[in-house]
Amino acid sequence: MIKSNPKIFIVDDELLLSEMLTDYLKDQYEGFQITSFSTGEACLQSLDEQPDVVVLDYYLNSKERDAANGIDILKQIKKRKKALPVIMLSSQESYGTAAQTIMYGAVHYVIKGQDAFKEIFELIKANV
Repeated sequence: MIKSNPKIFIVDDELLLSEMLTDYLKDQYEGFQITSFSTGEACLQSLDEQPDVVVLDYYLNSKERDAANGIDILKQIKKRKKALPVIMLSSQESYGTAAQTIMYGAVHYVIKGQDAFKEIFELIKANV
């Protein structure tokens, strides 16, 4: 059961992917309040808005060279909001990368691909 109007933060520097994920999630459940950020720093500045779940890309510095990567942002989120569920999203298929994100507090690691959006929706449902 999804709580009423959950707030979802999507953090990805690929604008098209963020828009596609937003559209997919809103097609699945109209009540989602979704905010997208192209940098982790922008997400951190908005944590006071009390998101229910954060979907966080592992690589965040492909567009802005000095932007922090997903692991650094994950650590900052967990330092400030330990209970906030963070779903990591990445094209990295490395077990070590996935294990590292879980070790730092991510609830799940989703590999970008054909079923990623469906998997993210299921994880959001399970965490809100």
